[in-house]
Amino acid sequence: PVTVPLADWPAWGGQVLSQYSVRPAWGGHPRVAIYGLLEARMQQADLVICAGLNEGSWPQLPAPDPWLAPALRRRLGSKAGNGTTGLPALERNIGLSAHDLASLMGGKRLLLTRARRDAGSPAIASRFLLRLQALAGTRGLIEETRLLTLARQIDRPEKVVPVKQPAPTPPAHRRRVKLAVTALDRLRADPYAFYARSILNLSPLDLVDARPTAAWRGTMVHNVLEQWAKHDGLDHDKLTARAKAMLAELSAHPLTRILWEPRLLQAIEWVKAEMQQNIDDGRRPVVLEGRGSAEILGITVHGKADRIDRDREGRLVIIDYKTGKPPSNKAMAEGYALQLGLLGLLAAEGGFDAIDPAQSAKVSGVAGGFEYWSLAKKQGTQDFGYVTRPTEVKANPLTLESMVPTARGHLEDAIRLWILGDEPFTAKLHPDYAPYADFDHLMRKDEWYGREGGES
Repeated sequence: PVTVPLADWPAWGGQVLSQYSVRPAWGGHPRVAIYGLLEARMQQADLVICAGLNEGSWPQLPAPDPWLAPALRRRLGSKAGNGTTGLPALERNIGLSAHDLASLMGGKRLLLTRARRDAGSPAIASRFLLRLQALAGTRGLIEETRLLTLARQIDRPEKVVPVKQPAPTPPAHRRRVKLAVTALDRLRADPYAFYARSILNLSPLDLVDARPTAAWRGTMVHNVLEQWAKHDGLDHDKLTARAKAMLAELSAHPLTRILWEPRLLQAIEWVKAEMQQNIDDGRRPVVLEGRGSAEILGITVHGKADRIDRDREGRLVIIDYKTGKPPSNKAMAEGYALQLGLLGLLAAEGGFDAIDPAQSAKVSGVAGGFEYWSLAKKQGTQDFGYVTRPTEVKANPLTLESMVPTARGHLEDAIRLWILGDEPFTAKLHPDYAPYADFDHLMRKDEWYGREGGES
């Protein structure tokens, strides 16, 4: 051992310590540190801020034991036997949190804070903080008004400038984009969303752990029916097997598959029976998950037809598969949900290679029909699968003869206004028919919608 005189300690210690480099953590602050309760007990600071003293946040409610009932866990904790320690109670963490906080309250200067609101709703102070205020009163606890005032000034600018409803006007050469038949509703109801998707080429990313949505289920069903049509030749004996194979390959949660499988298989059986009935009636599929396009006013309009049949009289029947409810009659009456009519327009313009152009014009005059095949549960029954023919519904003003001309009229109006014209791409122009929120954050919808300058 080496004996060092007390007077030489500073020089000796400095020489030893100078041989080592100690760097602060990257991204940290030289004077501010954020610690958990246990980490903070091992540090010293001039000012300690204990935040989050809200009911339910501190102390945090114990999570339920997924394996043992509370009564059984208490018995195992109190009767361990053989000198061993039993299972700790779930409430033990509450005591540890209280112990850590009590240790921090011995600091030089202490601030106890809580949130007044949480996710838009009022928050409640923790019972510990309320009891401390009641016990100490104004003698022991002093409200820090100066810091509170400074914090509130962050959200109180000198001048409030409200955000206006966005309405970008890109130049003419940026507007001339291809138009999908499924994008017409977006263009007319929420032009800004069309601008972001089709002109800026933005698309939302799915969350890594996102749950299956209605769109996801629809894509899966369409894939099954497409593979069945293209690779199995519409063989009835192979459709169920292909559906089961798709379910087995899904990466969804097992519970989701268990709940979805009986519904899908029942709907698949309905599809097979309906297809057989159509064949018996003389209908034959001519387009199966086929893509078509046509030039309308110089703009390429394209779409994918789930199925197009030709009936016994040679007329075309446009079919769209749905895993949910078909569009309402009100939407179609107001010029939305015209996908079937637009697909009929592409067929009439010779947009599908599988359809003879000489015969395609028949769809624009007296078409064979327009059908939605829904795989959802039929209202008032326990059966899955039903056909809706919108032109045969009395409440729908569209008829078999007016379906394609009406779709053409709304399409050409939209092309003249936004694609070939200079109409601004206003956000949420008709919010009733703009349910998708993919670009609401980009348009800063919460800052203007329902206020002055926005549509209520």
